[in-house]
Amino acid sequence: MGKDPIEMRLELLERARLNPVGDNNDYDPARYAGVLELVRDKSGWAQRGARAMGVSAYFCHKSYCANVIELEMKDNQPALRKVTSAVDCGIVVNPDAAVNMTQGGIINGLCHSLFGELTFEAGTPSKRNLDEYRMLRINEAPESIDVYFVDSQIDPTGLGEPPMPPTPAALANALYQATGERFYEQPFIKQLNRLRS
Repeated sequence: MGKDPIEMRLELLERARLNPVGDNNDYDPARYAGVLELVRDKSGWAQRGARAMGVSAYFCHKSYCANVIELEMKDNQPALRKVTSAVDCGIVVNPDAAVNMTQGGIINGLCHSLFGELTFEAGTPSKRNLDEYRMLRINEAPESIDVYFVDSQIDPTGLGEPPMPPTPAALANALYQATGERFYEQPFIKQLNRLRS
């Protein structure tokens, strides 16, 4: 559409705030916009230049999360440089645990989107133990995962799951910026391997 991805989302959320569809919406457009604005500011989005950065935002468990992933390609494989995450989960009761849960959700999302695959043969899982199920390795993890929380006086809401769902979409968007290819099917490693060959 020729628009900045974050600005486009903010425009849509402003339209939803001013002219909601239906009487009972589960999400608050202002809180949704708040995490996008925070992640935009903290990730250096406006100064990204040619850096491959992707963004995505999500709402679940009455919490809001927006992630920006920055990567570069090395031998047609993504080198994850930085993930910036902005979360609105109401009052943060235990900041250290909240950061850890957010970082864990992001790593989980990266594992699923890059490698997560469970196949079956004649109704039986072909991967029968963890040594056969590919996960993100330490040297493949992002160099940094920076987490920021919206200052809120709202009662605490969920935190374990909300950082995970926007991660695959932010990664797909960053991969598109780096390769010019759209990534629609997980695990992304299959398409990345095809690009390598």
